[in-house]
Amino acid sequence: MLLRFSRNLFFAALAVLFALPIFSLVMVFLTENIGNGIGLLSTLLPEYTFNTIVLMIGAGAVVLFVGVMSAWFITYYSFPGRRIFEVALFLPLSIPGYIVAYVYVNTFGFAGPVQSTLREVFGWGKGDYYFPDVKSLFFCVLIIGFNLYPYVYMLARTAFIAIRNSVAVATTLCCSRYKILLSVVIPAVWPSVVAGIFLVLMEVVADFGTPQFLTINTFTTGIYRHWFLLHDKYSACLLALIAISLMFCLIAVEKWLRREDASYSTIKMNTNYCHRWHFNSKWVLAFIYLVCTLTVFMGFILPIVPLICWTFERVSQTNWHEFFIALTNSVGISAAAALIVVTISIIMACFARERGGLTYVVRFLSMGYAIPSTITAVGIVILLGEVSRFINDHFFGIALIGTVVGLLYAYTFRFLAASVGPIESGFNKIPREVDWSARLMGHGAVHTCVNVHIPMLKKSILVGFLLVFIDSIKELSATLIIRPFNFETLSTRIYELVGDERQMDAAPYALAIVFLGFIAVIILCQIFQYDKVQENRVNSYRP
Repeated sequence: MLLRFSRNLFFAALAVLFALPIFSLVMVFLTENIGNGIGLLSTLLPEYTFNTIVLMIGAGAVVLFVGVMSAWFITYYSFPGRRIFEVALFLPLSIPGYIVAYVYVNTFGFAGPVQSTLREVFGWGKGDYYFPDVKSLFFCVLIIGFNLYPYVYMLARTAFIAIRNSVAVATTLCCSRYKILLSVVIPAVWPSVVAGIFLVLMEVVADFGTPQFLTINTFTTGIYRHWFLLHDKYSACLLALIAISLMFCLIAVEKWLRREDASYSTIKMNTNYCHRWHFNSKWVLAFIYLVCTLTVFMGFILPIVPLICWTFERVSQTNWHEFFIALTNSVGISAAAALIVVTISIIMACFARERGGLTYVVRFLSMGYAIPSTITAVGIVILLGEVSRFINDHFFGIALIGTVVGLLYAYTFRFLAASVGPIESGFNKIPREVDWSARLMGHGAVHTCVNVHIPMLKKSILVGFLLVFIDSIKELSATLIIRPFNFETLSTRIYELVGDERQMDAAPYALAIVFLGFIAVIILCQIFQYDKVQENRVNSYRP
């Protein structure tokens, strides 16, 4: 009885905490004076909408082509360097989009080394040559696309691996590669590809740093501008509610498109066997190398090389005391957020395992990942302001806005889904017989979770921790809005230095974020590779 009450109280408290920021936005929208909001939105809303939709369509097309093609080549073709590309194609996940944008602007801008070298070599003046404007929708699409394609690559590759038995059977039936692609592969991997694309589309809508550095007006940059610069709360809340509605529409469409998601092959075979095609055409090999190399170059090598060069150039001029303070703050707050989120995720998954109906509540509480960080931050600022006012009026003086508590609240709200997914997946791999055996031995649900489940979930917990940790390290908009006064992190220092036209001074901070993300991605790749080897070893002994 006590366990049931605690479970219900836990989920009710979480539901309230996760619903209040959105409820606060709605209340401000309904009660705030319209003022100049209608006039501003009538001129700026079409631009916000157009730019956001163009970025969604363009980035979706880029990740669809790059992610699916690279996953297809890595899974089904044998060529020199395949294993290197298999890991290298994940590396863009370690670099935030706003760092890529800042590097591209500083490299390809008018005062950057590329255009400066062209003018020096050919003796050109300002109007003597044409060079594409880096701060444009086209470059923004490329930057976001080559930064987010690993989502589609990862899901498409997983789907390709899952159906390789079917592909092997189709090959033995003398089906051509073209027919296998159309008749077997595309119908089977379609649900996973759709899931990856819609995840990218939600990331595009939620992205603040990349459009901000490229001066592209989108919903998220508009929310920040109207709330904090123009002090137009009505317009900011209206834009936030439009963006939230767009997010939920994307989720609904994605669910509808995947309504017939089913397993296309239930045949269990030894997964050590994987048929890979060889080819005699040098043109095909050249095309494979072009796609894979260009993808890694645009998404990882091109951003990382200038950062390393600028960091070495600024070694003597960098304030390393400020750097280590920002690094300590980033690592500390991110580790604390990851620990809180993982703990909540474990409790949620344990309760949901005991009572299957709570799975839908877990899904609801994981929806925070679909809400842009800028909107989350604004909602939390409103909520904490009202709570602080209530406490000051009735009890004692306190300020919750601009505190570490508010920042941890935002990270927990935003990144809970990143931890719940791996941990819930880990729970699903534990047979129910383990729970029944523990119960027969007289152990309760709490004892079973602590002493049986958690030791079996070490890798899933580590994956969830790393995902939340690196997402928190890279987070810009929520940190910028909610952080305590004079509390600097790596991401906020980058934003401030770039805003002060000190792009090269921001390189050490950006390189630190990339290094932390790189380590996390390598660890995750090693975990996934180890799990695949273990699964193959188990399957090889199955009759």
